[in-house]
This record gives sequence, C-alpha cells and structure tokens, in this order.
Amino acid sequence: MYSEEYERRGFPFKNFLLKLILVIIFAFLLAWLLPKFIEPSVITNNNETMVELSPLTSQIFADNLERMKEVAISYYTDERLPQEVGESDTMTLSDMIGKKLIVALIDKNNKACDVEESYVKITKLDEEYLLKVNLKDSEKEDYILVHLGCYTYCESDVCEKETTDVAIKASKPTAFVPIKSGVLDTVYVNDDNNGDDTSNNPSDGGSSTDIPDGELPNPGDGDDSKPDVPEEEKGYLYEYQKNQGASFSNWTSWSDWSKTSCATPEYNCNDKDPTCLKKVQRFNRKEQIGTYLKSYEKRRQVLRQTGSYQQKSCSKYNYVIIDNITYATTTTTTYKVVEQVITSSGSSNGGWVYNGRGSYANPPRDTTTTQYKFVGANYSYCEDTCTTLPEYYYDSYVWKGNDGISKVISTTTTPGSSSSSSSSTDSSLQVSCGEVVTKTVPVYGYITISEVATRREPLYGTVCYQSSKTRKLIDSGKTMTKWSKYNDKKLLNNGWYYTGAKKPA
Repeated sequence: MYSEEYERRGFPFKNFLLKLILVIIFAFLLAWLLPKFIEPSVITNNNETMVELSPLTSQIFADNLERMKEVAISYYTDERLPQEVGESDTMTLSDMIGKKLIVALIDKNNKACDVEESYVKITKLDEEYLLKVNLKDSEKEDYILVHLGCYTYCESDVCEKETTDVAIKASKPTAFVPIKSGVLDTVYVNDDNNGDDTSNNPSDGGSSTDIPDGELPNPGDGDDSKPDVPEEEKGYLYEYQKNQGASFSNWTSWSDWSKTSCATPEYNCNDKDPTCLKKVQRFNRKEQIGTYLKSYEKRRQVLRQTGSYQQKSCSKYNYVIIDNITYATTTTTTYKVVEQVITSSGSSNGGWVYNGRGSYANPPRDTTTTQYKFVGANYSYCEDTCTTLPEYYYDSYVWKGNDGISKVISTTTTPGSSSSSSSSTDSSLQVSCGEVVTKTVPVYGYITISEVATRREPLYGTVCYQSSKTRKLIDSGKTMTKWSKYNDKKLLNNGWYYTGAKKPA
C-alpha cells in the first residue's frame, strides 16, 4: 500500500532540481543582458578603440551639461559680462556651487562630477559672446559651445542664439567615443533610417561653432575624417597678437648715500615696466644738525631791600632792619647787600670782604653777614648735554664793616646795650647814645630769584639719505598683430594668441 501511493505521487526531488536549474539560467541571462542596456561597451572600428555609450549614459551627461549651461546664462548679466573683445571670464563648477548657483552634479555611476575640471567660460566676440560649458565626470570629459547675445527675442540681458544648435539630448543615436589620451571625444552616428537624421547633431564633446578661446581644441591626430577646422570657421582669417617686451640697458650700481629731503619717497618698480628707469632706496638716522643755546635754571633765596622808613636814631650809628630784626653799624659804613655794592668779582667793597669762590650742587642762601654772587656753571661732568642741572659757581662775601654789625633792640639803643632807655627826655637819650636824630632806616627781606646758566650745545635731528640706480630704455616694445588661418599651430606654439576678432578671408 505504501509502495503504490509512493509510485503514484512520484519522487519530488526531480521537480526541485529542474526549478533550481531554471532559476540559475535566468539569473545568468539577467546578469549578462542588463549591462548591455546600461554600461558602455568597448569595440574596435578601423583600428581605433571606441566606447559605445547607452542612451541612458548620454542623457545623464547631456542633462548635467544643460544644467551648467542654463545656470551660466542666468548668471552672466550685463555687469558680469566681459567688456573687451577677446576678454574672457571663467567659473568652475566649484565656484558655481560656492555661489549657491547649482548643487553638485552626479553622473550615472552615482559619483560627483569633477568640480575643478568642470567649468563654464564666456568670451567676448565682435558682436556676441561664446559660452563654453565643459563637464568631466567619472568616465568622460566633453564640452559644448553656445552663442549668446542680446537678441530681440531675449527675455533677459543675454540669451542663447536660436539658430545655434547646442543641444546634446538624443536617445536614438548610439554614441561611439574614441579613446584618445584619456579624453573622450563623442561622435554621434545614426542607427535608423526613419527619416530622422541625427548625424548632423553636435556631439556632447564638440561643436561645429568652436573657436579658440585660449584653450585650444584637440585638432585631431591626422585623421582626415575629423578636419582641424570646423565647417563654420572656414573662409575666415583670425587675428593673432604677440607682445614683444621692452628692452633695457643693465642697471647701474647703487650710488653712494647722499643727504636728501625726508619727503623723498623710496621708489621700486617692475623691471618689465618700460617706465621703470630709476629705483631709489632710503634710510634715516639721528645726527647733529647744528647747535643751540641751552639754559639751566636754579632758584635760591637772597636778601634784597624791600622798603625804608624815617625814625629817630642815635647819631653815632647806622641802623638797618633785616628780616624783621634791627641791627646797628658804625657811622662810617652803610649796610647794603652785595648786589648793590659789588661791581666786579673778587673785590671788596663797602663793608663786604671777598671770601673766595666755590661750586655748589644746591644754591646757597644769603645771610645777614654772608652773601653770594652767581658767577657761572660747572659743566665738567656733562657730555654733549647735561641730563641734570650742572653745579653753580658762587663768589662769597663776608660783612666786615668796621666793627661789624650788631643786633640791637631799637634804633635808640647802642650796640651791646641790653635794654632800651626808659627815659623820655633828650638828656637821658644823649646819655645813652649821644645825639638823637631822624634817619632813614632801610628794610631788607628774603626773596626767591632765578639764576640761569647758558651753554651752546649740539642740536640733533633726523637726517635722511638716498641711494639710486638707473638704466636706459633701448626699445619700448610693441604688440604685433597678424591675420592667419584658424588654429595656426606655428603662431600658437610661438607665443601668439587669439584676440577673438575674425574677418572674411
């Protein structure tokens, strides 16, 4: 019974094995066929390696180019456009991202396009502008050229020229990309005969309107099927220019340093500048520029007469009041201060006797019996100039008027008397001091004076010096111009460059 049921149901392992084989075959076919629709394939055509790009790959690349083109057209308004013929402005994809004009572009491999090698460049032509949009992703690098101008149909400052076909969008053609020096130059070929001619479409790697803009296109490797001159550029001559720099004699040696005005500027210029014929260098230093009379002042107290008054006094004596104290002198000598009686240094006069000369760091103070006359200053410890006050010289004098000078209580008191007479009669006064007469009694007091010493000392200031060197202009140089064919290698390799101007041949 078991055997009959077993035979009727069959062995299930065979069905399982058959299904497994079918699954493996399907997975293999899927893995083999899927890349055919996505990945490019490498083929050989006329001994040239070609890369076949799928419509999906070309479309993603073209869309990225289109995005960069549209952003560039909207960015280059009047104030940002080049102004002179031949002048260009370049903006990398990195710049565009930094200006928040566009986000990073992703290729079909989900990798970011190169932000430095991808760029837009706009060049001023005679009557319009040429925009180059270059894109480099993880597999290829190519560019398109777009003519821009201020046309009647423009809705902004500049717009794309309608007659110029710069679109790369195409899903029907199969793109074959020759691999040359690591750069992919796309060439479109038609793969159907439905009347839709796509063989004349520009590729996403070149344009028939390309003109040189400082980054020359690849002229080809001698392949006659890819001419050096785009069809639209035939029949024109292009303007080339080359700058021939100025020529000069050798610079002279720097001259010796000579005094100059401190307003004289230094001058250094670019050796390539035709006006650069003289260079000037300068330095400044402190030095003596002359002399001047410098004054040093000290202040000290001296006795000076401050007034006088009439008073009865003993006839045999002279009286004087000094600093509110009354003094008596002999009748033959009148008390005066040194400044009033000394006419020359080192001599005695009146009651004052010369007592010698001394040097004082601090000025001395006059007293009743010793006074000082200023002579000059001692500069022996100074150098060119004194940083502190110098010492002063003074001649000193001592009062020796006959018996000298004695302090008394009043003008009716004789020298040496201990008290004044209490009698109010003339006889009693005569007894004490002899005859009493009315005299003028001088009054002396202390005042502060300034005594100034002067010396001629050096005057220092900033002195400026200059040194210069010169050369002569032999030839001022010039800009040479030539008209020649498009992509003239002989000129371009010899330092000539396009100006952007062209004319019919």
